[in-house]
Amino acid sequence: MNVRTLLLACAVTALVLTGFQFAGERTTAESAVTATQATTTTTTAARTTTTTTTTTTTTTTKRIYASSSDLPDGGPIPTDGSGTFHAVPGSSPVVGTGYARTYAVEVEDGVVFDEQAFGAFVQETLSDPRGWTARGDVAFQRVSGPAAIRVRLTSQNTARAVCGFQIPVDVSCRNGGLVHLSAARWVRGAVAFDGDLDSYRRYLVNHEVGHALGEGHRPCPAPGAPAPVMMQQTFSTSNDEVAAIIAGAPQGVVIPVDGKVCRPNGWPFP
Repeated sequence: MNVRTLLLACAVTALVLTGFQFAGERTTAESAVTATQATTTTTTAARTTTTTTTTTTTTTTKRIYASSSDLPDGGPIPTDGSGTFHAVPGSSPVVGTGYARTYAVEVEDGVVFDEQAFGAFVQETLSDPRGWTARGDVAFQRVSGPAAIRVRLTSQNTARAVCGFQIPVDVSCRNGGLVHLSAARWVRGAVAFDGDLDSYRRYLVNHEVGHALGEGHRPCPAPGAPAPVMMQQTFSTSNDEVAAIIAGAPQGVVIPVDGKVCRPNGWPFP
């Protein structure tokens, strides 16, 4: 090989090597660009959702009565009747042991009421083992004719006339063998029972029939104890309050002012 040919070969080799170098640099640069393009930063905006909840509270204001003897608020009451009474038909076997007392259930003429329901309630009450039959010497039998005890649903004004209104509140009473249950109280109950009408009606029947059996009024014996059924719970279950209400109107018993308050109770032997 002559000198000229050798020089030409060297020149070609240098050009080829330079091309490889350029090619390598371009590849590195392009890779860097590609990597830069492939690297994507994603920014996520955080959203805060605020939910406002509105709570509506309904407040019912309970009436505060001036006295526990007040007639509670409630539905319409039978204010007037004719003063005469008719029997509600019904009968029962003798319940209890000892001397059997017959009783009839009556409603005053002019008083519009569910008479069958009233009669059934009275019968159920006097037949209950928590009632007077638990005394051991009392038995009852319901009849529709002549009876030793006549349990009467009596209009408000007739009850006031029969029972007296010296203490200006609605009361029930017993006059001989006649038991007058005030229809005003039968419908509305008493403050001391706090709306428990069923228990108050049990009390009303048992209290007044208790008088027909010779039972007198009694005070609360101990704080928190069930009130004796012969306590005047229509007035209150507090001895202090009963004593204040009946002051000047003798009720056959001295109620001590001793701070004792009982729980309402409708049964002679709860």
